[in-house]
Amino acid sequence: MTYCYNYEEYIYVNKLGDRIRPGYITQHFPIVLEKYGLRHIRFHDLRHSCASLLLANGVSLKEIQEWLGHSHYSTTANIYAHLDYSSKVSSAQVMSNTLQIPIKQRAPEPSRGQVQELVHS
Repeated sequence: MTYCYNYEEYIYVNKLGDRIRPGYITQHFPIVLEKYGLRHIRFHDLRHSCASLLLANGVSLKEIQEWLGHSHYSTTANIYAHLDYSSKVSSAQVMSNTLQIPIKQRAPEPSRGQVQELVHS
C-alpha cells in the first residue's frame, strides 16, 4: 500500500494518510487511559474539563461558547454558569464597594462591662 495524499489538509489521518473513522478516537480513548494507568472517563468529559478550566481561569462564557462551537450562548450558559463562582465573588465585591456598606464588629468589653460597637467603612 502507498501513502494517500488526498487528505493532506486533514488533521486526523492514519499512518497511510487515510481519514480516521469518526468513532476511532472515542473507541480507542479507553485503551489509552488503561495503557497509562489513568482512571476511566468518557472522551466527551474532556470537553467539559476544558470548559471548566477555561471558566476557572477567567475566560468569559461567550469565549467558551465560541471555543466549544455552541451555536447559542444559552447552551453554554445553561451548562457552565453554575461553575462561575469567581464572577459571583467579584460581582459581590463590586456591589459591596459601590454601596459602601459599613461592617459592624464588637469591641472588647471595657472594664465597666459595657459593650461598644465600632463601625468601619
